[in-house]
Amino acid sequence: MEAAWEAGERLRACPPAVEPEHKSEMAQATRGFPSRRTLLVGATAATLVAAVGTAIWRYAQDVELYRTRLGERRQVRLADGSRIHLNTASTVEVSLREDSRRVRLVQGEALFEVAHDPSRPFLVDAGAATLRAVGTAFNVRIREAVVELTVTEGVVAVAKNLAAVRRVDARHVAAGDGAVIRGGAVAPTVLNPDLLRQRVAWQDGVIELDGETLSQAVDEFNRYRARPIVVGDPRLANLRVGGRFEVDEAAKFLTAVEASFTVQAMTAEDGSILLVMRP
Repeated sequence: MEAAWEAGERLRACPPAVEPEHKSEMAQATRGFPSRRTLLVGATAATLVAAVGTAIWRYAQDVELYRTRLGERRQVRLADGSRIHLNTASTVEVSLREDSRRVRLVQGEALFEVAHDPSRPFLVDAGAATLRAVGTAFNVRIREAVVELTVTEGVVAVAKNLAAVRRVDARHVAAGDGAVIRGGAVAPTVLNPDLLRQRVAWQDGVIELDGETLSQAVDEFNRYRARPIVVGDPRLANLRVGGRFEVDEAAKFLTAVEASFTVQAMTAEDGSILLVMRP
């Protein structure tokens, strides 16, 4: 906001351009159109209004913002007794009202332990999905193309918006199952106990791998790294890997990969790791 005000002051301080006399007729012809200076001032004002409007909306809605940095995990206890566990690089907005509890997962991943309160439904907006629970526990992850839901306790209703999720015919996902959501389509997923444990292992600071491709495994470790691991040879991308590692044990993981496959890990000048086929 301060930057917008300063920009506006600088624009007002700029002297008007001097027009040659032979352009007077053109100036008269275009008198009805706004000048570039006017447009710039208008754009600055619009930016300022948008920033103030967002701040006023959050204040009026009593929205609390919680986030984690890259590699950080955090637990938040809400005033109603519910808990939100945030994974790395995640952001949520929380609004608790007398008639509802509303959360928006802006990015990343979170596990919700919902305090039982039938009079105040617990609603989570994530990407193109809205989830509704009364007393339950479930994990939500925003991936690149879909929203991934994993229910560990109770039942969660899933739909594309608030109105649809309140309908009796909304899709319901029970404990031990999951779903992937994209563009209003909800595809249920049956999870075995091992896969269910694997999806929420991040709460213990663990990455569990059981037959994932090397590319998928690298993506999991990169969620916690400032310098990424890069699969430089497409022939390596579909190698199947397994094991249990701490989220900060990428070096241990790479040592195991090099020992098991014809893979070489090379450190680049920027600190990233390049995986190539060993000669």
